[in-house]
Amino acid sequence: MADEPRPLMRRFLHPSAQTLFSISIITIAASIYFGFPHRQFLIEGSIGEAQIVREGKKLEDHAEYFAKLVYPDGGQKEAIILSDRRDLEVGKKIPVFFQRNDTKKMLVIEVFAPWTRSIWLLTVGLAALGLGFREREKTQKNKDTS
Repeated sequence: MADEPRPLMRRFLHPSAQTLFSISIITIAASIYFGFPHRQFLIEGSIGEAQIVREGKKLEDHAEYFAKLVYPDGGQKEAIILSDRRDLEVGKKIPVFFQRNDTKKMLVIEVFAPWTRSIWLLTVGLAALGLGFREREKTQKNKDTS
């Protein structure tokens, strides 16, 4: 009877360690895939403040804005930034990550900005990994006590 497959709903509500490890591998790989284009901000990035200069396209899940760096050095170049907020007005100052060697490259700091997908996926992947280890220990304890 141990070879019977578990129903799908049972797998979702009480996943095995193997399922959790699989989810962990998939989500960590996806976080690397989505985070790879923004790797330079980790190496050569700083936090600053930018001012919205004009509005760009309003897309389905985010909006584009043109912004100039105000702090720390008052950049002269405009950059296109993506934001999940559609109500930003011209003149509004927002926190950004920018590259020190090219202030035209900026990422707006928001919880659900498009570039943060990699952070959320990494969080889910690490949580699944931790739960997988816990589930594996539980099953080993149950086998030892039986």
